[in-house]
Amino acid sequence: MADHSFPKPNTQALSWFYGEDKKQTLRLNPKYQRNPIWSIGQKCFLIDSLIFGAPIPQIVINIQTEGSGRDRTTIYEVVDGQQRLRAILEFMNDEWPLIATTAKSYPVSEIYKPHIGKKYSDLPSSLQESIWNYQLAVQELRGWDNDQIRALFRRLNYVVEKLNKQELRHSQYFGEFVETVEDLAKDDFWDNVGVFTRRDSQRMKDVEFVSELFVVVIDGIQEGQSTLDRFYSEYDVVFPNKSRYVSKFRQVLDSLTTLMPFLADSRFSKKADFYGLFAAAARINSQSRQPTNLGRGVPSLKRLEQSLKKPPEEMSEMASRYYSTVIEGANKRSKREERAEILRSYLS
Repeated sequence: MADHSFPKPNTQALSWFYGEDKKQTLRLNPKYQRNPIWSIGQKCFLIDSLIFGAPIPQIVINIQTEGSGRDRTTIYEVVDGQQRLRAILEFMNDEWPLIATTAKSYPVSEIYKPHIGKKYSDLPSSLQESIWNYQLAVQELRGWDNDQIRALFRRLNYVVEKLNKQELRHSQYFGEFVETVEDLAKDDFWDNVGVFTRRDSQRMKDVEFVSELFVVVIDGIQEGQSTLDRFYSEYDVVFPNKSRYVSKFRQVLDSLTTLMPFLADSRFSKKADFYGLFAAAARINSQSRQPTNLGRGVPSLKRLEQSLKKPPEEMSEMASRYYSTVIEGANKRSKREERAEILRSYLS
């Protein structure tokens, strides 16, 4: 016998969630949430579902009481469906307007289209009421402790939990950025240089790494993968200057091709080293329209690689510096910056 009550199916109007949120008794706590950031396109697509009257997935809430007597408060903790509720409440609070989405990524209804550019308070009263009174399916839990809630969340997201972060991005984003990086990951360059294994490609780790490199072209070296979700979200529906970024990215690849065949057989075809090499090449190519021939840097890179094979105490000064950037938090921004600058000096 479970030591908690069974879930109780119910429905609640969005007006109820809005009211509880204003009273600060609705807890949209992110401790269970691990999904990528929602883009404005996803949020607008959800609002279109409310306007159109389409069903959306149920919400799971855990009902708790805090305090006693007249100070007793009922708290509604959202266990599953936090991102949906956040998006809806943000819109009802006029935090963003509806935008024009692409039919390919987020095919909104004809009812939606006349209201592009409007916030909730700008909508006709009939549509405001439709959203206000929209009935959400709710599963209510009572008496569940934190361990039981965490176990339930894992159960609810069993399939999602099997996916890695890039597979999650692929399943969640459908717009400009994800389409661009997945196309760039198909370039023959990657097969020629051997950066990825077959397993990488099967689990979309190749697309994830190409995303990191693409962000270098857009916004420079980053701290690990910490900003990837932001770029996927911001450039999901509208991607300003996409063609310029893609052109520059391909220019850098063409420039790196001048290091072949050395590159494919060297340590610089490994991800940590290649990231630094790509960033260095991006800096060298930043002021030119045509790919820079890096071939004359091969002898220097060979000397660096040979020195890196020696015991640390026998390495050259520059190799020792480079070595420290690899073994001391290789994906930290500061280490990546230093590694890229060392490699730029060798390539130059």
